[in-house]
Parts: sequence; C-alpha cells; structure tokens
Amino acid sequence: MKLRHVLLALPLLAACEDAPTLVSGASFRADASPFSYDAPITAEGFVAGADGVQLHYRIVGSGPDSVVVLSGGPGLTYRYLAADFAPLAHGRTLIFYDQRGAGRSTLIADPAQLTPDRHVADLEALRQHFGLETLQLVGHSWGAMLAGFYAAAHPERVERIVMVTSGPATKEYDNQFVAERTARTSPADAALQGQLIGLLLSGQDPNPVQSCEQLLLSLFRAYFADPANLDNRHAPLCDVPPAAAQTFLFTNAVGMAALGPNFDLRPMFAGIQAPTLVIHGAADAIPLASSQDFADALPNGELRVIEGAGHFPWLEQPVEFFTSVNTFLRRRNIAH
Repeated sequence: MKLRHVLLALPLLAACEDAPTLVSGASFRADASPFSYDAPITAEGFVAGADGVQLHYRIVGSGPDSVVVLSGGPGLTYRYLAADFAPLAHGRTLIFYDQRGAGRSTLIADPAQLTPDRHVADLEALRQHFGLETLQLVGHSWGAMLAGFYAAAHPERVERIVMVTSGPATKEYDNQFVAERTARTSPADAALQGQLIGLLLSGQDPNPVQSCEQLLLSLFRAYFADPANLDNRHAPLCDVPPAAAQTFLFTNAVGMAALGPNFDLRPMFAGIQAPTLVIHGAADAIPLASSQDFADALPNGELRVIEGAGHFPWLEQPVEFFTSVNTFLRRRNIAH
C-alpha cells in the first residue's frame, strides 16, 4: 500500500528484517540506548474528517508499506506514541492522527459527535484522503477498539490489525480494570488525581497542559509492571494545546459512555475476518481474560502475552514487542 504522496526521507535504524536487531534489555532512554530511534517526520497537516472536523496528522518514514496508528484514550494525542514507535517505521510509512476531540484536531462539545461511528467515519475519510485501498491498523488501548469498530464497518478495507493492550471487551471487564487500577494506586496518587481532576473540570486551571501531564503520569503508574518504566517514553503524554488539555476529561468520559452501560464488543469482533494480533501485557490492569476473549472471538485472531509488561509493552519489553509486531506485519509481504 503506497501513499498517493511522494515522500522522501533518510533511512533509519530500527527493529525490522534488514535493520540492526535490538539487544535484549535495551532501554529506550536517550542516554542508554545503543541505537538511534529517530525516524524522519515526512509530513504534517490536516485532513478533512466527517462533519467538517479537521484531523491533524503526522507521517513518519517513507517506506512502501503504510500503517495507520490509532492512539488511545479516547482523547489522547498521537504524540505519546509517535516517537516511541519509530522502530516500526523502517521500511514503512506510519500515519498518526489526532482523533476528533483530541490534540490538535477539532475539539468537540456535542457528545453525539464523539460516538464510535463518528470516529469510524473519520478514519474512512483519512483512508480516502491518502488513497489507501486497504489499511493495516495498529491500535493502542482505545485505538485497538477503534480498529475493530472500523473493521466491522468496512471489512473490505482492512488487511491486518494489531491490537495493543486493547481497552476492555465488555463492561464487566471494564469494571474489573477500574477496580484493579484503584487497588494499585497509592493514597498519595489518589489524592493528587482528585485535585488535578477537580482543577481541570473547574475551567479555572491556569496551566491545564501541566495538570493534564501530571494527571496522566499519576494514573499510568498503575498500568506498568514496573512504574519506573514510564520514564522510558520519548515524549510527553499531554503534548497538546491548552484547550485540548482542558477538554481531555470530557472527551474521554463521553467517548467511553458512548459504548453503552453494558457494552459487549465480542459479537461485533466475531465478524472481523482480517488477521489480527492481540497483544496483552501480563501485568496490565485490564484482565488477560478480556484480551483472550477478543482473540477467541476473532476468526483469525491470535494472542501474544508479553511477560514483564503492562499497558505500554513497548516501554517495558521493547525487543519482544517490536519483534512481534514487525513479524506479524511482514507476513503479508511474505504471502504475496
């Protein structure tokens, strides 16, 4: 799958078939990694989504194989993923974008415009804009769920999916996730989170970007096998304009509520024929049973459990994570 646009970039070092192999235990910390993980940003701009929404995108790399990366949330910017996912850009063109209501894309005040079908319509608009006949999708958390929503609506347009530590398959698994996350959260972190949430919701926060960053850092500590690995990321978690930081909680809450009070995604995923790799971090606060149910429901699904990792496996077990994803995405090249 090639982008309609002609993109020029320098080659980079990454974990792929003809690139240097990552050393087991290698850290992504800039001062410790033996490799360069910088990938060229070849384009940035805006795409017209559905309903007149403008979607901010970034293209990384210039390889002949195109992959659309779907960020988590709902409401998180793609920027927390773009730098960390540089190893996937070797031989590929990665397309990241801020979903509606997030980052540098159009912010949304109407809950009716933050439903899964609106996100699906945006992704279809993105596909058409870049002239991609079919999509390879790599989605993290909420983004993994969005990949499934899109594949269910446009099965003929999806070639391959990687679901990275997906959001819960059912409301019951979501309840278990919240309970586990709460149990892992220290009283000090819980108090800090309450203060920051109150400040952001008040509309009177003088520095919402800083508050958003502090909130996410505090929340995400409970998502890791080792919370110290949160420091392995290459970018801030809330690298967004102040208005987007201010509305993050609204976008997130409304987006999840749109799934329904007793949602169960397994029947929808049972109709998705695209080969799908379901990656689960063994230490994730989301139950393993949720990922197992996704893999079982998908006719061509397979589950990969990564030990020693939680919800952000590329930050804790990068060798296993990138090897798994690269191997799975290359299968189409071998088959054809």
